[in-house]
Amino acid sequence: MTPPPSRRPRRGPRTATLAGTTLELAAGALLLGLAALAGLVFVHRPWPNRLDAWGYRALPFDPSSGWAHDFTHVGSRSALVVGVLAVLVVGVRRDWVRAAACAVAPVFAVLIVQDLAKPLVGRHLGLSGASSYPSGTVAAVAALATAAVLVAPRVVRPVVAVAALVAVAGTGAAVIVLRWHYPTDALGGLGVGVGAVLALDALAHLPWAVASPFRSTRAGADAPARPRPQLV
Repeated sequence: MTPPPSRRPRRGPRTATLAGTTLELAAGALLLGLAALAGLVFVHRPWPNRLDAWGYRALPFDPSSGWAHDFTHVGSRSALVVGVLAVLVVGVRRDWVRAAACAVAPVFAVLIVQDLAKPLVGRHLGLSGASSYPSGTVAAVAALATAAVLVAPRVVRPVVAVAALVAVAGTGAAVIVLRWHYPTDALGGLGVGVGAVLALDALAHLPWAVASPFRSTRAGADAPARPRPQLV
């Protein structure tokens, strides 16, 4: 027996609310803004700061670390492609708008890092001459982790969130141990990765969120009036 339309669980982009979408957009914009502000600072002060020095002391250099190399593979290009496809397949039935946004956002985050942020900031690590801010590896993993949490069904979302946290923290520590990046580079990649997913997901849902109050008002107006009890 098919439940009546009023009792069916709401799914898809129409579940977006204006308050929730606005909050998500603000969080994404804040993270991207903080990463951009840090990049502006590093344009003029590219050398390691106190946070970088503390991070290097806490995570000593170990170029042969097996676990560190394993974690960095999570941010590789092949892992990014597989992760994007998985996010799209898992999320498309529940909310096709979120699935599309969360599939595009990790690629967008990596493009921001490689083609925009690194050339503009021009921060270099040691004698390698490679641009280091922000970390593209951390940005890719953080974006995929955020996307996975957003598209995961509610029943398994806590487990996915824990796995995502481990992946992001492990990758951030790995690029520091291997001296691929300064700790602040890893934090910048985290801000870009998470911020890009939240911002794009919110922007994609914004038309439905804006229309949500009007739908509620119309549904209330179209509802049949309840008959008044008559006195006998």
